[in-house]
Amino acid sequence: MRSIVARRETLTLLYPEEAIERVREAVGHTIVERLLGETMEVDVRDLTGRLIAEPLKAPISLPPTLKSTLDGYAVRVEPHPSGPPLRFMVKGYSRIGRDVEASIGFGECFYVDTGARVPVGANAVIPVEDCERRGDYVIARKAPRIGEGLAMPASDIAEGDLVVYRGSRAYPEVAAALASLGYRRVKASRRVRVAVLAVGSELVEPGEPLKPGDVYESSRSYVISRFKLEGYDVVDMGIVRDDFDSVAEALHKAAEAADIVVACGGTSMGAEDYTYKVIESRGSIVVRGLKVKPGKPTKVGVLGGSLVIALSGNPRAAVNVTESFIIPLLDTLGLPLTSRRYDVVDARLAASVKLDPKRRLKMPAALVRGKGGFLAFPVAVESYMIASLPKADSETELEELEEAPKGYNVRLRVYRSPEPTIVSLIDTKLIDFGKTGLRVVNLTSDDTSEILGELENSGVLAVFSSLQVGDPVGEVLEEVTRRVVIASKGGGCRRVAVYKPYSGLEAFGEGVETVAVNRAETARILLKQSYVDCAVIPEEYAADYPRLEFKVVERVFLSRL
Repeated sequence: MRSIVARRETLTLLYPEEAIERVREAVGHTIVERLLGETMEVDVRDLTGRLIAEPLKAPISLPPTLKSTLDGYAVRVEPHPSGPPLRFMVKGYSRIGRDVEASIGFGECFYVDTGARVPVGANAVIPVEDCERRGDYVIARKAPRIGEGLAMPASDIAEGDLVVYRGSRAYPEVAAALASLGYRRVKASRRVRVAVLAVGSELVEPGEPLKPGDVYESSRSYVISRFKLEGYDVVDMGIVRDDFDSVAEALHKAAEAADIVVACGGTSMGAEDYTYKVIESRGSIVVRGLKVKPGKPTKVGVLGGSLVIALSGNPRAAVNVTESFIIPLLDTLGLPLTSRRYDVVDARLAASVKLDPKRRLKMPAALVRGKGGFLAFPVAVESYMIASLPKADSETELEELEEAPKGYNVRLRVYRSPEPTIVSLIDTKLIDFGKTGLRVVNLTSDDTSEILGELENSGVLAVFSSLQVGDPVGEVLEEVTRRVVIASKGGGCRRVAVYKPYSGLEAFGEGVETVAVNRAETARILLKQSYVDCAVIPEEYAADYPRLEFKVVERVFLSRL
C-alpha cells in the first residue's frame, strides 16, 4: 500500500479541532488518492462510501424547457395589469410528461400540471386555488407577477455544468443528481477499508463464558457498527492480548489490510499498554492525546502506510471520541460520510431569495469563507431542483418574509466541511472546470464587484467578465476572449432573452419585450424553443444560430482572489 508520510515530532495534548488540523497537515489527501487509484464502474445506486473518480458534467439542462412549478393556469399578462378579477379564455391543457407545443396571447390561458411545459407566450402561472372556472373561461382572483409559477430552463443546472469533480464524495444527493441527468453507471473508487481491533487480556467476546476479572468487549462492536453506517468496508481483527509482539503483529496486519486502523485499548501509560508504544516504535505518532473527557489517551499515528487511531479502552471514550473527533476528521480529510454531523455558523446571503411568507423554506446553501465571515450561496432553492443539490454543505430555514435580501444574516447548520470552491459569476463553456478538482457555484449577481470584494484575499477562485468589473482582480490563472452576440432564428426581435450581465448593452426600442435570465443556457433554450425571437448571449452559446450582430468583445478571467 502507498505510504503516508507524517512528521516526527513531540506533540502536546490537543483539542479535537487542533488535532484534526495536525492530522490533516501530516496526512493530507493521501488516503483519497489511494482510493482514486482503485476505481471501477459503479451503479449510481451503489455509490455509498465511495468517491467519484472523474469529473462529471451535465449532459442535459434541467429543466429542459419552460415549466410550471404548480397546478394552475399559464397566462400572458401585461407588465402592469389593471388588477383582479382577470378573465382568460382556456385554450388547452398541458399535461405532465407530454411535450405540448402551443402558444397563447393576452386574455388566453392553458391549464398546466406541476412540471408540465407552458405554452409559448405565457409569462406567469396562476395557482388553481386562486381561480374560478366558468365554462371556457377562468376568472383569476389574484393578479400574478410576471415570472410567478415558472421554472426557467437550465435554472437547476445547465448542459455542460460540472456536477461533481474528481474526488467528490458520493452522498445520496449525488446519486439523485446523477440519476436526474441520466447517468446509470459512473467511474468511482472502491470503498474505504477500516480495520478494527480491541486490545486487552481481560476482554472476552460477547456470548463467551466470563471468568472473574474479565469484561465483555463492547468498544470494538460500537466502532465496527459506526463505520458500517458510513458505508465503509470493515475488517474485524478481533481481540488482541496485552503483549508487545502480539499487538505489533496485529497492527501491522491491520495496516496492510486497510486504509484506516482503529485500535480500542492500550493507549494509556500503564506497563501493559502497548498500542501507542508499537505505533511510536514502528511508525510515527502525530497526536498524543485529546483535551476531552472521556477519551484523553487517544493517539493518532501512521504505521505501514495507514492512518492508525488508538482509542482508550473505555467504551464511553470510544463513543465520545468517534463522534467528536474521528467522524469530523474523516470529513476534513475528504473521505466519504453518509451520516451528517451538525455545526452551527452565521453567514450572510450572497444572493436574494424569494419566499412564500405562508411557508417555511428549508434552503440548502454552499458556504464560502470571505474576509468578513461566511457567505451563503443559495443552492437548489426551488422544489424541482435536484441536480445542483450536491454543491450544498449546509442548510438554513427562512420564513415570514416575501424575500430574504442579499446580505441578510442567516444561521446555518453545516453538515459537512465546506469544500474548496470556484465562484462562477459569468457563464462560460470555454474554461474547463473539470480539471480543477473543485466545487463550482454559479451566481448571477447584480453587483459582481461587491461579491469579489467580499472574497478578497480569501484564496477562493472566481470567474468573472471584464464587462462586469473592468480590469481583472486577484491572480489571473486563465483568461479567454469571446464575443457577445445577438442570436436569432430570423424574422426580427419582438421578444428577447438577455443574459443578465449583458442587460446594459442593448436598447431594443419601444414595443420589444425583454426577459432577463440568470443563465446564458436559459436564453439559448428559450430561443431554440421559440419562447423568444432573439437572445443576447456569449458566442459559444449561439453556435446553432446566425449572428445578427456582434455587440462587444469581453475577456473572461479565472482568478485566485
